[in-house]
Order: sequence, then structure tokens, then C-alpha cells
Amino acid sequence: MRRMLLISALLLAILPFASAQFITFSTTGEINVLSGDYTEGSFTLSNDAELNFDIVSFKEYKVVDERLNEVKGFTLELEQKIYHNWNSTQERKIKYKLSANESVKAGRYQLLLTFWGFLHSGDVYIITARVPVNVIDKPLIFKEASSYVKERPLSANYALNGETIVVYSHVESLKRTIIPLKAVAYLEREGKKYSIKEQMINITKGDNIVKLEVLVPYNIPSGRYKLIYELSYEGGSYIFSKEYFIQFGVEISSISLKSTSVLEDEANEAYVTITSERNIPIDITLEIYGENNQLLRKEVKRVELRKGTNVYKFELYPEKSGDMKVSAKIFYNGTLLGEVSTFYKVIAIPKIEKININQWKNEKKADFTLVIINSNSMEVKGSVEYKIYTGKGILYKGKSDLLLLPGKNELKLTFDVPEREKVFYEFKLMSFEREIVKEGEVLFKWETPTPTTTTEKTTTTSSPIQPTTQIEKKVEYPLYKFGLAAVVIVTTLLLYALRRPRKTRRRRERPKPKRKSPLGKKPKKFGFFRR
Repeated sequence: MRRMLLISALLLAILPFASAQFITFSTTGEINVLSGDYTEGSFTLSNDAELNFDIVSFKEYKVVDERLNEVKGFTLELEQKIYHNWNSTQERKIKYKLSANESVKAGRYQLLLTFWGFLHSGDVYIITARVPVNVIDKPLIFKEASSYVKERPLSANYALNGETIVVYSHVESLKRTIIPLKAVAYLEREGKKYSIKEQMINITKGDNIVKLEVLVPYNIPSGRYKLIYELSYEGGSYIFSKEYFIQFGVEISSISLKSTSVLEDEANEAYVTITSERNIPIDITLEIYGENNQLLRKEVKRVELRKGTNVYKFELYPEKSGDMKVSAKIFYNGTLLGEVSTFYKVIAIPKIEKININQWKNEKKADFTLVIINSNSMEVKGSVEYKIYTGKGILYKGKSDLLLLPGKNELKLTFDVPEREKVFYEFKLMSFEREIVKEGEVLFKWETPTPTTTTEKTTTTSSPIQPTTQIEKKVEYPLYKFGLAAVVIVTTLLLYALRRPRKTRRRRERPKPKRKSPLGKKPKKFGFFRR
């Protein structure tokens, strides 16, 4: 009889569950557990049904693999098994402790939970929930790393020399004891490593933040670099990399000149433009190269850059003629930051190298041959003004327009010249608003037909340039001969008048009568003969 009453009581207890309905609660979160160890934590269950439960009671659990086969070796302990007044859309945190023995292989599993839910009406629901379980055979879980430039917005993918790149990541440890972790970060380009930062970190159970700061060196050139971040321990390693464009933040934008062509006696000016994202001292080197890339001049200037655009002026002193290259370079502590260059032409002023004077044999004529040097590689317009004179006045005066070819040019002028009298000459070569003056004197002696010796001196002044025509002309003034003759005659008459003796004043005498012709008469005897 007693046995029948016990069976009846069990049937009455089980009868409500025979008609129970099935629903599912959603879960948030996952469980990571180390094989041969345990983990503690919590996940979230959400009542997605439109039901308000008076009581939700934990019934059982099991763990299945990806093929839904049950896997042994797991032990689950819940901190709380009965939950009251679990209404619709309400979430509850379920705190747990899950163990996995060493027989459980690493992989992904699912923890299947079963609850009984009781409504106020007496209805019973069977509630199921699935929680992802990740079994790991290594104690550390490396989360994705991130990096940024400390002095710039988080989105910046470039850095300036001297700035700092920060790299960090979360490392979760599943082991209850400390795990030594080695962290290394550096910049790498073309196989070379720069600014290596290394640190040993003790990782404890739970979440750990690993952070390193890499200083971008000042002495590395601009370009693309790769940030390398490595974490390693006995059980494994993690590598993260990100590309950054490294630049100094100082750029030499341009170099300009006041003039692209100057005369050899003129200075020029160069203007170097530099843009900067920082306030920093740098060195500017200006170099001038001539033909065959020969370094002619070098100047170094230390300047203090300011953020924005900076312009610096350099004086380019007169150089010898030819094509000039101007190169500007900027340095920081010896590291080249940039270089620009430009060109200009220095034009040579044509010069009278010498004057060859040759007198004609047996004739009162002389040739004046001017040797003119044009050191430029181009034709140059010019003119020559000449004046031939003595102490008595100008003999010849005129002008010849020239087109000077590159190299040596000759201009020959022929004049009538006096003998044994100093003849002075002056030749002015005019080009590019410049004058080159040659002066001298010469004494002609016709008994010596060889070239005469001369005395010359040269001066340089400014004068407007003349139109260019290929002309050689001789200018004579024959009227001077008549003037000279008149002067000679007047001088002779004056000298004659001055040297003529003066007549003495005599008493006036009566003139004697003219004697008749003695023809036919007896001549008188001289007084010193006696009769």
C-alpha cells in the first residue's frame, strides 16, 4: 500500500513537465578556458520570450563539439541556480566556474544549459541556452593591437622625426600564475631596424594591457617605414605591423633668383623657401657650381624655422662668366632633409685685350688694330668710339658699331699721322651699358718702319649701349691742314717782324742830280794817280 502511494506522488510531480513547452534564452559573451585549468567569469542571459517567470531554476548542462557530440571532461559550477521574477526582455548575469581537464583538446565547443521556468499560472517551460566555449591549449590570448602617433590625431598615418608612435594591445591570461612576456617594438625599412624598444612584462590572470612607445629618430630620412610589434613567451607569439610615412615636417619648397642672367661685375640674389610644421633650428647650405661642376662658392647659414612658410635671402657675389648652378640644401644635425637647385648665366663684358700699332713703310700712315675678346658663347653687340689727337688738336674722331663673335675679334683702323710728334689715342669699347677704355701715346719715326712702342692705360665706366651694325670706318678732317698752315705763316711773319733791325733817323739831304751818260766822254782818272 505504501509503495502505491509513493508511485502516485511521483506521477503527480512529473505530470506538469510532461506537458511543458520549450523556449530559448539568448546569450552574450563566450567562455575561454585553458586545457587542464579552469576559468571564472560571467555571461549574460536574456529572456526573449514574452513571458514573465516567477521562478527560473537551473536544471542541467552538457558540452558538445561542433558536430553536437557530447564531450566529457568539463565541470560547470553556477554561483546561483534559482532566479526569481525574471520578466520578459530582462537580462541576468550568470556567474560561473568552468573547468576543463587535460584530456579536452583545444577547439571550439558549446555549453548547453537547461532551465525550468515557472509562470504564476502554474505553466512550466523548459528553457535552453547556448554559450560558446573556447578551449585553449596556450595560456595567453592576444587581442588585436592598435597604434597611433602621440602628437597627432588618432587617424594620422604619418609621423614627424622626433615624435612618438604608441603601440598597445590587450593580453588575456587564462593561467592563475604569472607568465613572463617579452614585448618588442621598432621601425623597419629595407631590412634595417630603427629605434628598438624592448620590455619584459609579467602577465597576470585576466586582462592585461601591454603598451610600448617608439621614438622616431631625428637622423632617419623621410620615407615609408613599418612599425613592428612583437609579443612572445614560451607558449607562443603575436606580431602586429602598421605602415607609417615618416617625414621631418620641414620641406625645402623652392629656390628662386632675382635674375636669370647677370653681368660678370654684378651680384645676384637667391631666395630659398622652406615650409615647416614645427619650430626647429636647421642649417641651410648654398653652393654655386661653375663649368664642369666645379664648386666655386659655399655658404652655410643657421636659421630658426617657424611653423608655416619661411623665406631666406642669399647674396650671390659676382662670378666669372658662364652657366652657374645654385644648389640649396637643408640639414638637421648633419641629416639631409632636402635639396633644390636652379641655374643662371653670368655674361662676360667684352674687353680690349691689346692694341697693335703698325706704321706704313715710307708713308705717313699707321694701322691701329684692336684685339677684342668676347668670352661669351654668344654674339654680342657693341661699338667702338675712337679719338686720335696731338697736342695741337684732334686728328680723327669717330665710331664703329660691331657684332662681336665668341672668342677673339679684331678691328683695324688706319689713320694719317704726323712724323716725330707724339700722337695720343683713346678707344672706348661699349657693350651691355659698360665702357672699356684704352688710352696711350705713340711717337712715329719713319726711318724706323718696325712696330712702334706704346703706352696704354685702361678704365671702365658706364654708357648707354649703341645700335649694332657691322661697320668699320675712317674719319678724317683735312681742314686742319689749312689751319696749321695759317698758324705757321702767321708765326713766321711775327718772327720776321720781331727780328728785323730798326732804321736810324738821318738828316734829310738834297738829292744829287743825275749824271749824264759818260758815253763818248773821256773818263776821269782816279784820285790816287798823278799826272
